[in-house]
Amino acid sequence: MSAGVILYGETTKELFHSWHKKVGSQNTIPHDLIQPLFNEINLFPSKSQVFEMLHCARECSKRTSDNFITFGEFCVFATELKKYYSNHDRDPSSVDSLPVQVSKVPDKSRKSCELRTQRSTTSAYDVFLGGSCNPTTWRKDEAIPYLKGEGITFYNPQQDNWVPEMIELEYQAKNSSQILFWVLNNETRNVGSMVEVCQFAGSSRRLIVVLGSYPGPGHNIAGESITKAEYEDLQNGIETVQDLIERQGIPVFTKLNVALSCTSKVLKENLAIEELGLKDEAQPVRLAHIQIGDKLIRLREAFDTLDSGRTGKLSLAEVKMAFRIHVNRHLSPVDLQAICSSHGVNAPLSDLPLDKIYITFDDFCTLVSEYKRKARDPSRGRETVLAKTAHFFTNLMTVPFHCAANWLSDLTNSASRPRMSTSTAQGRRGSAVRDIYLGGAVNSHWREQLAIPLLKKSGLTFYNPAVCSSRRLIPIEASAMDNSRVLLFALLADSRCLADMCEAAYLIGLGCNVVLCVQKLPNDARIGGENLSPQAIKDYNRGRSYLSDYANREGVPVFDELTEALQCVIDKCKSNK
Repeated sequence: MSAGVILYGETTKELFHSWHKKVGSQNTIPHDLIQPLFNEINLFPSKSQVFEMLHCARECSKRTSDNFITFGEFCVFATELKKYYSNHDRDPSSVDSLPVQVSKVPDKSRKSCELRTQRSTTSAYDVFLGGSCNPTTWRKDEAIPYLKGEGITFYNPQQDNWVPEMIELEYQAKNSSQILFWVLNNETRNVGSMVEVCQFAGSSRRLIVVLGSYPGPGHNIAGESITKAEYEDLQNGIETVQDLIERQGIPVFTKLNVALSCTSKVLKENLAIEELGLKDEAQPVRLAHIQIGDKLIRLREAFDTLDSGRTGKLSLAEVKMAFRIHVNRHLSPVDLQAICSSHGVNAPLSDLPLDKIYITFDDFCTLVSEYKRKARDPSRGRETVLAKTAHFFTNLMTVPFHCAANWLSDLTNSASRPRMSTSTAQGRRGSAVRDIYLGGAVNSHWREQLAIPLLKKSGLTFYNPAVCSSRRLIPIEASAMDNSRVLLFALLADSRCLADMCEAAYLIGLGCNVVLCVQKLPNDARIGGENLSPQAIKDYNRGRSYLSDYANREGVPVFDELTEALQCVIDKCKSNK
């Protein structure tokens, strides 16, 4: 035992050593230290994976705060990530380390590794300087002087004498530049830039992106004070951009000077952008698509199956059974003796006090993290163990895994996530393959009033994302897109739909089976009871226009009437059955 934390062996001792360096003897770690802690042990989760950890931990523990995780929860997440990393290192094509994307259209596959890692010998420019334009001055003040000093060629689309004829020049420059360098700061809404960056991420272009954040409601953009609702939409858009870029294994930057320095290094050393690391002041990410929160949910299911009185504790005898449910094997007598010793009780194998030692769920997390992958006791017959386990599952696991679905619904209904899953083919943790993903506008009832009745009538399954006040594209949710055959995005005239436009652009870039319904905001647009300014309407419509043009170039169906888009989706599904 160490500072109130029970350690069960070398694995948890090593994890506690790194934990102690960050937070000392505390049994919880705040959200802002979680990513650095994982980096300390050479694990590199994305922001959305950390977000998933926090929220699943909160739901499993039924606590009110999602600003921290406990040591036991950290042990679960760390050992699971280590397993995935190890599997990927042994076999990069392993099922465990690759996302399943039934939504992908086979003939639109991208040569992603080649595009990201190979240096072009025919590029007209080293760097294309995209992103926030007027009134920003980051190009002339910082980027251009630095690039000139490094002898790096660039294309600057922000010209005082800009004319429409330059659109084609910009298009050619983007296609012929080695690196697309994008800055999204808080001086503009960045709608078109967000959509464009996500398209590039999906298309596996070489991206270096600097993301700012919006300070809050009342922030001034182009002389206009943004409302709380618009602030949330803009910030959600920025977070979605980061999540999508990181899903491609690409680090995202917050400092312009660091991004410029990394650009120079990538070009001069002929590196893949994914090779940038902490020594470069970049935040690396690895296997960002991996679902990690559901591992804790499964553990909670096993614990609660035995904790029938909801006391929050299990005897060691009950822990034996809960471990067997979760891991599908026994703890050996030697294991149990060592566990007793970890709790300060030394006893012979013949007289282990299994009914006198009680552990909490957090201790159970630590225990499982230690013993889950230990070598099995060779003295026990494997066939006998499996037979007993099968009988045990038949009797104890007749209750379906509805707890996980309920926790995930609670998670996505909370004030920090906008989605919950409802489907005519409900599956565990978003793993079921469905016909249609219903993405898009959330301010109206188009799903309940029009889409779902039509899909049910047609006998099609669906995933329905619902809405709360903010969003993060956690891997559990992203898997719903991966596991839907057709992805519908309804970008309606009653919503800004910024994050949805980003997701749609990314998925089109990936080569997925997407259908769009795109409606322009009218000149008198009113969203959530707020009148939009002419400039805001122009900005959000610019994003819609860019997405529509891109979709048309890629052969993606685009409609302005929702009924037509729904019929197209239904026809696509039926033609593939």
